[in-house]
Order: sequence, then structure tokens, then C-alpha cells
Amino acid sequence: MERAQRLGAILAGAPLAADFPLVKAVRTSAPALARLQGAVVTYLWHTLSQAYPTRNFALSLDILERHAGEIQALPNRTPNGVLLPRQETYLSFNLVHQALAALIEEVGVLPRLHAVQSPCNVRVVSGDPDPGAEARPYSSSKIHTDLWNGEPLASILFNIPVLGDVEAVDLRFFEPGAFPPELRVPLPDYALGAGVISGCREYPLRFEIGCICVSDSLSLHQTVKRRSALRLSIDFRAIARDLLPSKSYDFSASKARYLDPVRWRAGGSTVVLGSALPLDAFQREQRGEAPAPAALSIALIDQG
Repeated sequence: MERAQRLGAILAGAPLAADFPLVKAVRTSAPALARLQGAVVTYLWHTLSQAYPTRNFALSLDILERHAGEIQALPNRTPNGVLLPRQETYLSFNLVHQALAALIEEVGVLPRLHAVQSPCNVRVVSGDPDPGAEARPYSSSKIHTDLWNGEPLASILFNIPVLGDVEAVDLRFFEPGAFPPELRVPLPDYALGAGVISGCREYPLRFEIGCICVSDSLSLHQTVKRRSALRLSIDFRAIARDLLPSKSYDFSASKARYLDPVRWRAGGSTVVLGSALPLDAFQREQRGEAPAPAALSIALIDQG
């Protein structure tokens, strides 16, 4: 009950499209959504152009449909679909962050947050089955909570569908019947949370473009693949400013990096989010290599 009340307080005044105890959907404005879609398309175009320099790619809202095969084969795309910003593409990623920050500020939640994850995850997921990826311990196709992957108990998860076919690649949300303390910790495999998963009930919530799904860390979620298509969404976590009793701001176990809301909001403008790693760094690391980062610097263009 206290978690449901806190989530309601964090989103107080926001235009709700769906309202459940541990998950709520917030309606975005059309201009804010359009800015985010434009930034995401630019980021995809930039990434494709860098990965396939001999090819021509057009800026278009149907870029997922036009170039599905090339996007799925991008060297900076992880098995869970995250399109990692790299030295060749971080400039366009800053456009994504700038548009995302403006959208979240419009919702009015930033003053109620203690810290926000940076970078966000730009995630391109295919509806085609992939037995190898789906069998991994932390596959998003398994019902799970991000607690089991090291995210803090105080965290709030934001999921924003942006482009593509959200019915072909859906996201389902669940409320647990019971969540014992011994399972509120990182697990080596999402399947080990079966004691929580077996007693959960699904929320009748549509994952639709134009809405932000905001969920408490004790809720569960799952990617569901229904047919061959791509869906692009953005997700990130935040730490609530108001803590529940006996909780702390400790997020040392998280793999994510967190910034205070003021600095996070400045991302893409006075704060440049950069990467020194090459586009294929993820693939090299998977092969056991250690890619060398480049040196980064910023040259101001409005002085001298």
C-alpha cells in the first residue's frame, strides 16, 4: 500500500491514461512525442550511416520497417536490443536525451526524484523468436523485476514506446501476490524468482505510443513477441526523493550510472553525454578483447 501511495504522489497531477497500484501510464503531449520521435529517428539514421558507410539511408519515421535487417545487425546493439551510444554516434544520442528530458520535465516528476539514470536505454526489439537470446539468465522475455539485475529497491522504472509495432513486440506488467525479502535482491537468473512470478497477476495495461509506463521496482514486467516486426522504446530508472521507511539511496549494486535531476536535465545542452568507445566495442568485448577508448574534448564554438 505504501508503495502504491508513493507512486501516486510522484505522478500527482500528471495526465494518467491508466492507473494501477504499482504501474501507471502517463499521456504525453503530441509536440513532446514528436520531438522525441524525430530525435530517435536521427539517432538511428546516424548509427546506420556510421555502421554502413557505403549505404544511403533516409531520415523517415518508418526507418524501422525500411531497414529492419541492418538495424538488428548493428554492432552496438546488445542481445536485449539496447542501441549503445558510441564515439561515432554520441552526438545524435544527445538529441535523444535532450528530447527525453524535456518530455519528462513536462510530466512534472523531476522535483520528486533524487537521481536519474544516464544514459537512458534506446531499445530496438524484434518480434521474431530468438531462442539463444531468450534463454539467457537476464532475458527480457522472462517475467522479472529489475531488482533481480541489481537495480535498487528504491527505484522507479520508466518505459516509453516511441516507434514501430508495439502490438507485435508488447510489454506486459504484473503485480506480485507476495514478494518475500529474500527475493528482493539480485539473482543470477530471472527464473529463480519463480516463487514471486507464480503468484502474480497481470495488469490490463496497453503498451502504446503516446504513453509513459511508470512502475515501482516491486512490479514485474515481460517483453512478449507476437509477430515479426520491430519496436523501439526508451527505458530508464530513477530513484524517488521520498524514501519508504527503512530504505536508503544505496544503488551501488546497479550497473547503471545515476545523475542528480538538475544535471540529468542539462544533458544534451550544457552537459554533453559522450562515449570514448568505438561503435563495435560491445562485439569486441564479447570476444574477450579490450577496445581502446579515444580521447574526448569539447571545443566551444561561441567564443573567440
